[in-house]
Amino acid sequence: MDQNNSYLYLRKSTYYYSRRVPLDMLDQYTSKRIVHSLRTRSRRVALRGAQQISTQLENHWSAIRVDLITKKLARQTTNQKLDPAFEGCGYDLFDAKENYLKLKGQGKGHIFQRTTERNIDYIVEAIGNRDLSDYSTIDGAKFRDTLIERGLSISSVKRVFSSVRSILNLMIKEHGLQATNPFSGVYMPEDTTTEKRSSIPSDTIIKVQNLCRDQNDELRWLIALISDTGMRLGEAVGLKVSDIVLDTGTPNVHIRPNQARRLKTESSNRVIPLVGEALWGATMALQATGTEYLFPRYTKEEKANANSASAALNKWLREHVPNGCVIHSFRHSMRDRLRAIECPRDIVDQIGGWSVGSIGEGYGIGYPLSVLSKWMNGIN
Repeated sequence: MDQNNSYLYLRKSTYYYSRRVPLDMLDQYTSKRIVHSLRTRSRRVALRGAQQISTQLENHWSAIRVDLITKKLARQTTNQKLDPAFEGCGYDLFDAKENYLKLKGQGKGHIFQRTTERNIDYIVEAIGNRDLSDYSTIDGAKFRDTLIERGLSISSVKRVFSSVRSILNLMIKEHGLQATNPFSGVYMPEDTTTEKRSSIPSDTIIKVQNLCRDQNDELRWLIALISDTGMRLGEAVGLKVSDIVLDTGTPNVHIRPNQARRLKTESSNRVIPLVGEALWGATMALQATGTEYLFPRYTKEEKANANSASAALNKWLREHVPNGCVIHSFRHSMRDRLRAIECPRDIVDQIGGWSVGSIGEGYGIGYPLSVLSKWMNGIN
């Protein structure tokens, strides 16, 4: 493979030349990596440009080395070493990003890659790209303040920090680096602006479900399905016809990953009994769809568009539910409805796909459908 390939990376459709400065050249530069836009979207043109830059850099560095050797010989000095302060660990943020995407990006899709690249770009813009050993918690605090000044909520800042901590931790562990993670242990202020999502009252749920029956279309089938299962919107939008099982004593829906959407957690992969209005909504959607997906309006070209569905559903719901309630509120309501009938917590967690509370609860295959169905029917 042409080595110039490794000096290229794509950012917002434009190719950049990126290369670490050799250790013996570090005192000639203010940064430990050379990054320069090649101002082209063509990989062929970018490769040619990278080759030319590499050739000129090698010639330039060779000239500097020759000059240094000549001066040392003239002074008759020996065993001169580089300043240890410039040695570092030899890896920077771009290296950490590439390592993370290579090891953890397989099968994660473009959103995972885009999020990873965006979060690293945030750091570079805020505190610059340097050798990983050059960062400290002071830089972490500065990065936090920069994100807050940009208008990000505390919850968003915490998500960014969680991502970059994982990226650097993986790099440090994989390469045995003598570096600490500057984004670990950074203080986060309390978020006083975020409102807790509300549950939808039971009488309102019944009213909404009756309206769904009256309008009887794809959007209302989707609401009905969510209202009596408590599944996430993204889970429902990405359902396949093969995930619905009606020809059994206990009709059910299997929530599992597919090419249109992944699941949020491992425990999200589950089977939920179809009862009440969820059974009606699933049955109507199954009869109407002409594709392999249950809701083709929001799942096209093997991609589930939950954001588009959320906008449409919340716009309609706004007129029929209390202020602060959205489509996700049905999920909160499901937990409250199961609590109200004193449903055991581990059954609640299994129905909702919430992470189990202890190691012991994670053993075995869980409760059979007949048991889950008994409790689900109890809330109607």
